[in-house]
Amino acid sequence: MTQDTSNIIRFSRDWWLLYQQAWNKQSEFKHKLKKLGKVIFCLTDGIEISVCLHWDEQGDIIEVDVIETIDESLPIFSAPEENWEQFINKEIGAAKAVLTGVIDYQGSFSIIMKYGKHFDYLADVAQKIT
Repeated sequence: MTQDTSNIIRFSRDWWLLYQQAWNKQSEFKHKLKKLGKVIFCLTDGIEISVCLHWDEQGDIIEVDVIETIDESLPIFSAPEENWEQFINKEIGAAKAVLTGVIDYQGSFSIIMKYGKHFDYLADVAQKIT
């Protein structure tokens, strides 16, 4: 079921809060990112927002924080809106997006090795609120 987000700007704080609800409501993918911890997603143009999502032991997103200062010890994914749209629309997968520089990744590559293919499920959930 797709939620109406016509009055919500994609990638805004409100959009991310809807994303959290949609992620936590589904059971198909959440176990794929259990114990992931905190990850930062940055939109580098447009509304220029950085958000830290925190996944718990079960794979639920327990925290959504819009952040001003980026903790560089955490995994950071950043890209302009057009590139994030390619990811959400499944025109490019997470691993290929990182490897080709469509989405910039800073952080430990152990995260990519452990969770890399599972990041594609983030797009599946985003499509439900888009």
